[in-house]
Amino acid sequence: MIEIVGIIASVLAIAGVVLNNRKVRWCFVIWMVSNAMTIGIHIHAGIWSLAGRDAVFFLLAVEGFLLWRKK
Repeated sequence: MIEIVGIIASVLAIAGVVLNNRKVRWCFVIWMVSNAMTIGIHIHAGIWSLAGRDAVFFLLAVEGFLLWRKK
């Protein structure tokens, strides 16, 4: 099950990059979902450094979403 969640998170992350390249603001929401999933995966695996990294990526996606809103 964890592997399936990882695959879904990877597909979402790639979709987020594609949408970002097309300047679609909702890419950040997709990244938030993907990052939340990988946070869970890494916590489950006990890989705290990667969970922390994903938490930072999640916060950066929130910031990006809010900043693009201002434009």
